Amino acid sequence: MKASTILLLSAAAACAQDGFRLDLRPSLEAVVWAGDTASPALLDLTSEPFFAPRFTLDLDAAAGEHWFLLATARWDRGFDAGARPDGEVRLDEIMLRWRVYDDPRLNFQIGKFPTVFGAWPAGQDFFDDPFLLAPLPYSQIIGINTRNLAANSPAAIAARDNGSAPAFSTLAKNQWASIIWGPSEATGASVFGATEHLDYALEIKSTALSAHPGAWSEIDFSHPTVSARCGYRPDAAWAFGVSASRGTWLEENVSGVDRSDFIQNTLGLDLRWAHHNLIVSSEVIFSEFETPAAGDLRTASWFLQARWKVSPGFWLASRIGRIVANETNDHLPWQPDVWRAELGSGWRLSGNLLLKAGYSYTHADDDGDAGNHLVGTGLGWRF
Repeated sequence: MKASTILLLSAAAACAQDGFRLDLRPSLEAVVWAGDTASPALLDLTSEPFFAPRFTLDLDAAAGEHWFLLATARWDRGFDAGARPDGEVRLDEIMLRWRVYDDPRLNFQIGKFPTVFGAWPAGQDFFDDPFLLAPLPYSQIIGINTRNLAANSPAAIAARDNGSAPAFSTLAKNQWASIIWGPSEATGASVFGATEHLDYALEIKSTALSAHPGAWSEIDFSHPTVSARCGYRPDAAWAFGVSASRGTWLEENVSGVDRSDFIQNTLGLDLRWAHHNLIVSSEVIFSEFETPAAGDLRTASWFLQARWKVSPGFWLASRIGRIVANETNDHLPWQPDVWRAELGSGWRLSGNLLLKAGYSYTHADDDGDAGNHLVGTGLGWRF
């Protein structure tokens, strides 16, 4: 029986015991992208310009004050625009949540939901995020092939380095990793809570933070990923957080290979500062991909962004980010250093209608095949 079916049956049983509330919130987003080839970030644009519509239906149901069922279904042209150019329907999120007490200090949930790692996944909705793209550590292909071990061998890395093999930036993106792939909405369970100044969360998921969206529905927990975050909010202006994660980054079983030899270890720090109409936030993320042949492949990444509310309903934003990497055991670069600069803006035309625009410039050192420029304009409507 599928996990989503189990959740729905459990929720129905809970609803029968107490008062029931149901809220359906449809929304429509229409984004037009234009950029270089190969597409920067995680996008896979098949034409220029590329039209990326998305219809979303959010369900929020409650049985009394302690049981909740939340789900998000979408139709679009891929979770990352262009991944499914002919369109697809997905159940991106579905979770059954139990609030133990009348306050939020202790909660349990199971299902498919964004990772607790970092601060960005909690605010990645089109109507909440000031940018159209996810920050660099959450939206950039790196030189880790999660499905073909041969592509991670010293020989393959050397071939890419000397130009005798194509750069990984020009190959199918669903074969490669991102340090964290967007909100990482994998299947699992979590416990979380909050007090006046502290919040915490611990989760166990079926796939690593770097896994492609196609693996998020996997319910095999033979090689789980465990992630945690602890946050501190001394006052309304400041917020701090520390996150950690450990799990197997190899997405498929390979004969004669122990997946436990391919671990992703990740540590993150995040902060936010708000003052009047200005919000500044940043994250620093260190990630290590263990490999038996090439050694431990490490990245250090960060981003810093600012959002300024110019007037009611209108904001401007800017962001800069960078990824740097170590070398293999053979002293070869397995991953080019990358930096990205972005500008964004948003205008709430009405309470339900939002217009957004953004431009990003991505540069990968020693990778002339990677795309640089990307422009996007989007209109979102909540019914």
